[in-house]
Amino acid sequence: MDYLLWFHFAEIDAGVSKIGQRVFDVTVNGDNVSRVDVFKEVGGFAAYDWSYVVKNLSSTTLNVRLESVVGAPIICGLENYAIVPVDLKTIPDQVIAMKALKESLRVPDRMGWNGDPCAPTNWDAWEGVTCHPTKDETALVVSQIDLGSQGLKGYISDKIVLLTNLVSLNLSSNSLGGNIPSGLGQNSLVKLDLSNNKFTGYIPDSLTSSSLQLVLLNGNLLEGQVPEDIYSIGVHGGAIDLSGNKGLCGVPSLPDCSLLWGENGLSKGAKIGIGVASLVILSALITGIYFCLKWKHRNDYDFGLPHELTALAAKRNRYHRQKSLMDLEMERQHAKGFIPTYNVS
Repeated sequence: MDYLLWFHFAEIDAGVSKIGQRVFDVTVNGDNVSRVDVFKEVGGFAAYDWSYVVKNLSSTTLNVRLESVVGAPIICGLENYAIVPVDLKTIPDQVIAMKALKESLRVPDRMGWNGDPCAPTNWDAWEGVTCHPTKDETALVVSQIDLGSQGLKGYISDKIVLLTNLVSLNLSSNSLGGNIPSGLGQNSLVKLDLSNNKFTGYIPDSLTSSSLQLVLLNGNLLEGQVPEDIYSIGVHGGAIDLSGNKGLCGVPSLPDCSLLWGENGLSKGAKIGIGVASLVILSALITGIYFCLKWKHRNDYDFGLPHELTALAAKRNRYHRQKSLMDLEMERQHAKGFIPTYNVS
């Protein structure tokens, strides 16, 4: 431990009026660390401050002496401070990740997830969190999260991929849902326990990391084809448990996958088939709408009289009007006696 000593001097004797009349040495734990002439430094009736750092003090004893050279030593005050090293802090990206997990996992307030996840180092980190310094000892990183059986009801934030030093993640026996983040497991993860939750979707390819030695995904709602590389963890000395996921398929102890499923959910063929079917349905729908509009347009035209019929009706009306006029004229002439009548005997 290092200590900082602050010395405070002042020449308050009017009899000392020139340099060299009061001179003394300062010794710390037997070492002569300075020779002081207050009048030389600041003159009379003025304050003079001087400091000294004691390095690597291994004992609890700190011995300070003022030894006369000329005249009697004088001192106004002495302060002693222990120099506490600046504590390390968590890498900023990992602070962001942990705060995002706090929100997405709905970590209860009782767990005290506040402030820096790992600092100060002389206190415990956040409950369920283990940290360690980086290789160059300039910062702290999260290496383990253990929140099994804590009543969590959220989901895993995608920000978890920022925890590049995470070795072990245990979120078992909660009520967490949603998909497993696609980037989880790409870095240093060795142990993963997400068992007995409500996770859905497929198993991401990132979990095929060669560093994983324990993968427990049993008791969830996962589906799709299991990546062969992740199942091989159990073959190469690790442990894996996928039981209790009725939708998983494609590896020993699980059903065979239908043509619809691939390692990343729907297979390529299934996606093409769905796309083609959607295109056919859309085309049929557009065609139906086209013919409906065309039929409606044709029926609207039938309600109107064609041009030829309109012209014929006009001629007929003119003929009837002319005939009526002729009949009227004949009756008028007959009434005037211009038209003779004949008796047939």
